[in-house]
Amino acid sequence: MSLGLSLVARDSQILVCGPTVHRACGTNMYLNGFCFLLDQKLQKFQQFPEILPECTTHPTDIVFLIDGSGSVSNQDFERMKWFVSEVIKRLSGRNTRFALAQYSTGFTEHFDFNAPDPSNNVLGITQNRGMTYTATAIRKVVREIFIPRKGSRNGSTKILVVITDGQKNDQLQYWNVVPEAEQAGIIRYAIGVGNAFSTQRAREELNAIASEPDNEHVFAVHNFDALKGIQDQLQDKIFAIEGTQFQSSSSFQMEMSQEGFSALLTRDGPVLGAVGAFDWSGGLFLYQNSNRDSSFLNASSTTEEMKNAYLGYSSQAVLLNGRSGLVVGAPRYDYVGKVVLFEKAARSGKWQLTAEAVGEQVGSYFGAALCSVDLDQDTDTDLVLVGAPMYYDAITGGRVYVCHFKQGRFHCTMTLKGEAGHVFSRFGASMAETGDITGDRWMDVAIGAPMENENVGALYIFGGKRTSINPKYLQRIEGLKFSGGFLYFGQAVSGGTDLTGDGLKDIAVGQKGRVLLLRTRPVLHVSVSIEFFPPLIPTSNFQCQEQESLRAEASMAKVCFTVAKAIQDKLGEATMLALICIEDTLTPVTLRLNFSLVGKPIAKAPTLQPILSKDSEKNHTALLHFEKNCGTDGKCEDHLEASFNFSGLDIVVVGLTGEFNVTASIQNHGEDSYSTTLGFFYPAGLSYRKVTLPQVSGALGMQAWGRAGTVSRWRDGGCLGIIPGPFSHGCSFLFHLHSIEESTKYINFTAGQEDASKNVEHRYEVKGKGDGKGWLVVAVSFPFGLAHPSLSFHLSQDCSVASCKIIRCDILSLKTREPLEFRIKGDVGFQWASQIQQKKVVLVSIAQISYDEKKYTQKEGFAQAQTMVERIELYNYLPAIIGSAIAGLVLLAVIAAVLYKVGFFKRQYKQMLTEAGAGDEAADPTSQPDPQDLDTSPPSKDTVY
Repeated sequence: MSLGLSLVARDSQILVCGPTVHRACGTNMYLNGFCFLLDQKLQKFQQFPEILPECTTHPTDIVFLIDGSGSVSNQDFERMKWFVSEVIKRLSGRNTRFALAQYSTGFTEHFDFNAPDPSNNVLGITQNRGMTYTATAIRKVVREIFIPRKGSRNGSTKILVVITDGQKNDQLQYWNVVPEAEQAGIIRYAIGVGNAFSTQRAREELNAIASEPDNEHVFAVHNFDALKGIQDQLQDKIFAIEGTQFQSSSSFQMEMSQEGFSALLTRDGPVLGAVGAFDWSGGLFLYQNSNRDSSFLNASSTTEEMKNAYLGYSSQAVLLNGRSGLVVGAPRYDYVGKVVLFEKAARSGKWQLTAEAVGEQVGSYFGAALCSVDLDQDTDTDLVLVGAPMYYDAITGGRVYVCHFKQGRFHCTMTLKGEAGHVFSRFGASMAETGDITGDRWMDVAIGAPMENENVGALYIFGGKRTSINPKYLQRIEGLKFSGGFLYFGQAVSGGTDLTGDGLKDIAVGQKGRVLLLRTRPVLHVSVSIEFFPPLIPTSNFQCQEQESLRAEASMAKVCFTVAKAIQDKLGEATMLALICIEDTLTPVTLRLNFSLVGKPIAKAPTLQPILSKDSEKNHTALLHFEKNCGTDGKCEDHLEASFNFSGLDIVVVGLTGEFNVTASIQNHGEDSYSTTLGFFYPAGLSYRKVTLPQVSGALGMQAWGRAGTVSRWRDGGCLGIIPGPFSHGCSFLFHLHSIEESTKYINFTAGQEDASKNVEHRYEVKGKGDGKGWLVVAVSFPFGLAHPSLSFHLSQDCSVASCKIIRCDILSLKTREPLEFRIKGDVGFQWASQIQQKKVVLVSIAQISYDEKKYTQKEGFAQAQTMVERIELYNYLPAIIGSAIAGLVLLAVIAAVLYKVGFFKRQYKQMLTEAGAGDEAADPTSQPDPQDLDTSPPSKDTVY
């Protein structure tokens, strides 16, 4: 009976249920349930229901219409009678009545529903013979046998069993007969015997006779001997619909109810869920006000979609603004699941369906688990948690919907999820309110995920808050942490009760074959307060100049910790010292405190130690303000005066003025001034160097900055703040005009080339220096002819002595770093060479800038480019060359004659040979001289040959 599948406790009573009590009704097994109410000693003192209902006694009227035509042999007719008799015997005794009729060409009614001993009456009938008028016989059965006069009962289940061996021969069509049987609520079975029904047409005739669906109401056998094989099948099908309401399309009422699948123990009495009632549309059995007889509550009578919805799979009692209600889950409603709310009318005491919520994913089992939550413990239900443990996405498995009840409707706007990565965890399979285990005065909940970590399971703790549940879980307890090979940890969970006597709520967690008791650790909620003495820092402590170090006591801070038990403990005091002179007395002093809790083991439970609650602020900040001297109204009204001095300069030229000083002075003739800023704006063309404080009067610490404004508190003193910023209007701009190296520097010509000319180019470049844009005019003048017919004393031919042309260029906008280049190109001829007596002449062009001198400046407003022109005379060098050659030859001849005269060309070699021959007269004239006697040394440099 699965005792304990659902279990609930209230006060000193426990209701335990077993919803799978099997009982046999004939050859079928029905499922019902028992629930037992136990006292403190676990002794049973009440049972629900007291006894199980008897097998169904709903009336059933069955007519057998058999084929007596000539095509049926005598032996087969006897076998058919035996088959009908056996079926009647098996179905007898269940408030069932039988009638028998035979058809061929004619129609014979053998006995009606009033006949006694119908099984024996079948065996005494004889065969009529003739044709097969099946359709006519069915109409006669509908009109002449299923009538009260023949014993047919109102409200009974009507069944017609037609046995035939071939196709019909009458002219009446089935579509003229079957609608009458449908309207009368007659369930029709067709049994075809013989090979005639092997054809498709004959098979379609059987389908036309039988009720839908055809596969459950048509039997076809090859011969009458095979009728024995379908006795059990026919019996089971007829027995399955005995006692049912065919018109309401329900096959079962309470046969499969399984009361106690879910259970509640309310103030009025037990409430048992019956998921299998009325074809598993489900419902509730209510045992109210100590009444041993129950009332049944469901939604199938008003909502056809509730069929197979499993209403009663889960249930929770709620109290909505003082009205009693029952929230019931139907997880198989329309494949997505549904939750309905029944409320009890105050006057009539009747239960009515007032609200519902439908799931969003097919197969998610929305409504499989429910949990009502009273966050603030005022007895009114604030939330209803709806579990959908089969919900699936790519991240988590299972989901819990947080539903509020507003304006008569469920609003399920938030969901709770388990840890990511467990897509088959079935998070939300069990849920329970655990009480305030976090110590924050709001009720908490526990949610089981029994298939997490490969069926090991886990339990999640979610903390409550003022109007809802925190979506982030506070704790995740894994079944892996416990020894013993846990499986399905978190399959069931219950909480909110102190089972250990330590004043703390405990949690019971079920898993396969075991129950684990989890004890709650003491949770302390700590708050911090800080008081200052004195509450304001006197500014008289900071009568200082510069950054002086101080050791004066500024204030004392008193720190107090308050625990949730409402006992105040003063833990200490701290003294604040001003280590340096305070400059900013507008911003208060910030005191930051952080703390932690180290719990000591509890005497009765050494393994438990107190912990700090999650919502305790471990960091605390307090502000200590400075004293303000702003009069009795507390509103400071200052009176400021400021002046500037630019070191005697009247104008600053960017790029020319090297350095200058700005002296700023500011005075306050009123009350304290805060956030005072003196801004000095200068153009980007200036370069900031430094800032100093030449004089500061009064009790004031202050600073001056070059990149940001100063914020200081001061009385009769000065404050300087320099803030660089844009300054485009009236800013100075410097122009630079010069010639560039690419201009033609030199040309020449020779005499006789007066008709020739050469190209000359002068280039100028204008640059702007500084930020901004300038407007100017560039005028370029260059000579193009001589002003006088004869000039002999001017080397430079510029516009003072030559005729010039002037070209003016208006430059509307000259941008920085974008110089403009001017090119003057022309041919210089030499016809004017005879007018001047100089061999060299310099041609000069001049460029000059005109601009707004009130706004811009320029060191040199002009530039010039020069080209040297030189006249070259050509000489005839041939006579000089010939004369020089002749003179050289003459000189050479003279030198040679002189040398000859002095004997320079005479040689002494012959004389040397003569002298050598005289010394060697005695020697053999034919003898050869010894080579060693010959002088082989090189000749002397002084030797003359």
